[in-house]
Amino acid sequence: MVEPTKNILFASDLSVNMRQVFEHAAFLAVCQNANIIVIHVMEENPRSEKRIQMAFGEQLYKNLRSEQRSKARDILIGKNVDALKIRHAIAGFFEETGQDNEVFENNSLISKILVAESRSIADELTSTVKEENCDLIVMGCKQQGLLAEAMGDNIVRKVLKRSSVPVFVVPFQGES
Repeated sequence: MVEPTKNILFASDLSVNMRQVFEHAAFLAVCQNANIIVIHVMEENPRSEKRIQMAFGEQLYKNLRSEQRSKARDILIGKNVDALKIRHAIAGFFEETGQDNEVFENNSLISKILVAESRSIADELTSTVKEENCDLIVMGCKQQGLLAEAMGDNIVRKVLKRSSVPVFVVPFQGES
């Protein structure tokens, strides 16, 4: 039997396209009375990091990484405003249809915002699923015909192979 979804992991790359992916995650969360955990993973690349450290110095590199992490978090916190707008729109839908939306009144959609660094985005997502007890991953994939040649997106493919929970992939058009 399929268990109800309690926690949804929304993977964001901070691109403009993530808004439509987030809307799907928000809709699923409201319909299932679930929480959303937002994550952005900054991929580590040891070779390029070494070059930057050598060129600009260790301290400047650390400051840049810290600033990058902080900016990513600020962007994600901005998504929280979008979550409230979506939640209110969906709650309005329930009012119009006469359904009970009391369940959603005290629920803030986003329960946690995470910014992580990892050599493997897919590994970070799948380990976060376990750590945060997530029941579903929602992520985006650039659409290029037959859903990127049957999930040709490298990160999506890796997550699908490694995930112990269902993965909801939202195709989008345009640049990522």
